[in-house]
Amino acid sequence: MPFEMDRDAYRRRYGPTAGDRIRLGDTNLIARVERDHAAYGDELVVGWGKTVRAGMMQAHTVSRPSELDYVVAGAVVIDPVLGIFKGDIGIKDGLIAGTGRAGNPDVMDGVDLVIGPNTVILSGLNMIATPGTVDSHVHLTRSSLLLWVALSAGVTTFIGGGLQWNGRFILEKYFEALEGVPINMGFQARGSSIDPGPMSDSIEAGACGIKIHEDSGAYPSIIDASLRVADEYDVSVALHTDGLHESMEVTDTIDAIAGRALHAYHIEGCGGGHAPDLLRLAGAPNIIPSSTTPTIPYTAGTYQEHFPMTAMCHGINLQVETDVSALDERRRRETMAAEDVLHDMGAIPVVNSDSQGMGRIGEIGLRTWQLAHKMKSERGDGSREEDNQRILQYLAKYTINPAVTHGVSPYVGSLEAGKMADIVLWRPEFFGVKPEMVIKGGFPAWAPLGDGNASVPASEPVRYGPMFGGMGRASASTSAYFVSGASLDMGLAGRLDSRRKLLPVRDVRSVTREQMVRNRLVPDIRVDLESNRVSVNGTAVTSEAVPEVPLNRLYFLS
Repeated sequence: MPFEMDRDAYRRRYGPTAGDRIRLGDTNLIARVERDHAAYGDELVVGWGKTVRAGMMQAHTVSRPSELDYVVAGAVVIDPVLGIFKGDIGIKDGLIAGTGRAGNPDVMDGVDLVIGPNTVILSGLNMIATPGTVDSHVHLTRSSLLLWVALSAGVTTFIGGGLQWNGRFILEKYFEALEGVPINMGFQARGSSIDPGPMSDSIEAGACGIKIHEDSGAYPSIIDASLRVADEYDVSVALHTDGLHESMEVTDTIDAIAGRALHAYHIEGCGGGHAPDLLRLAGAPNIIPSSTTPTIPYTAGTYQEHFPMTAMCHGINLQVETDVSALDERRRRETMAAEDVLHDMGAIPVVNSDSQGMGRIGEIGLRTWQLAHKMKSERGDGSREEDNQRILQYLAKYTINPAVTHGVSPYVGSLEAGKMADIVLWRPEFFGVKPEMVIKGGFPAWAPLGDGNASVPASEPVRYGPMFGGMGRASASTSAYFVSGASLDMGLAGRLDSRRKLLPVRDVRSVTREQMVRNRLVPDIRVDLESNRVSVNGTAVTSEAVPEVPLNRLYFLS
């Protein structure tokens, strides 16, 4: 017989449903569940006296090809491509089989994902599921501890390297060193020569792209040579521009790029690059601009923090007056203030860390959501009920858009069917700060873990650490190396002897801002060379240096 219950009672038993609203952490951002794939009365609930039992929500027999390995049941999915909805996520052979309604078609209608006797249910009750973070700017040269910090923040893919190391020997050592880390990796070659030979050698050895950096020369001839090699091999190019203007101004850089696809790092400029008008690159449709974590959001401490941090990361001698003067040119309150607004307008589609090159790898999502909170406070959005469009826009900046930029979107960046099952589960109150579980390649790999001698899983002290998917050979078999197609054609798999998937980057050279999800604006950006003030399509843009941000001291002891 029909049974009715009020919305709050339903939420406490089965989690939120269509129309419910969820606050993200302690931000002002409200996600509204747009649809619920569950049929009321057929909810998946695991445990004593619950519904996932033989003959109920679980089928007695299922053909092996259609039986799922895992189902993440009843989570609120927030995905930049799929939207915001309540449903189940099916996992098969390490890939996402689909999202929708899971269960037993013998007793249920509208089943998209079949639960069989060998299917394991991971409860997503009152959880949010997002794609793993794709960090497209990692230096990978100093502290290896960044690997575990990254996992503890939900990062599942790195694109990095390309400055302090290069060449076959060093690339192979990194392949060997990172074999057992449950993070997908793509390594960049160094673009520091007009001779294509060294770059070609690295790409054929497994590099998935090229990185040009002013510390090793970002001259017009090197930009052109790197892009020519990239066009030949279908790999990406990332650029840290000539901040000292040794060889070129920003217009010269645009001319050297000559309409070809390129990823421009730390577009505000404090991380390095043309002073003071690097932001002009964000006005070119073929250039994908990104921001690094230290400059977003613009707060009362942002400008001051960058002096000692940049000095340490870039070998500045504070006893030398010219070094100090050059460093001061990199810091500009006006461009920092404008960067936030450009993000909200959709003119900067990517956020990454620049980890240990002056950024923080554990704060990609955290800083992005702080920025979204700040922009809602300052710019509003015309709706008091929910912020779904802004939430999806900002999530895209560190998931699908960097994946598209570097040719790995067929594999990661969203929870679409067929992609690697790199899923991060969050409690809403800890969203963007501390994940509840990181599922890597379809297997739980990283989570907060309690005392190993306890009778229940969450006994104090609770610390992040590896689950079984983050141990042994499972770390490798659930992860991938993203490499050039040429390296696979030349026998890389045989040389590496890796248990990881070796997946080719693809369709990189045709990427433009048009392919950026929810962040496609290409405005006319101008920076006044005297005042550093920024205008967009003729209108001045700026934002406040806020004294407080969410997702901050409430969540951390230090």
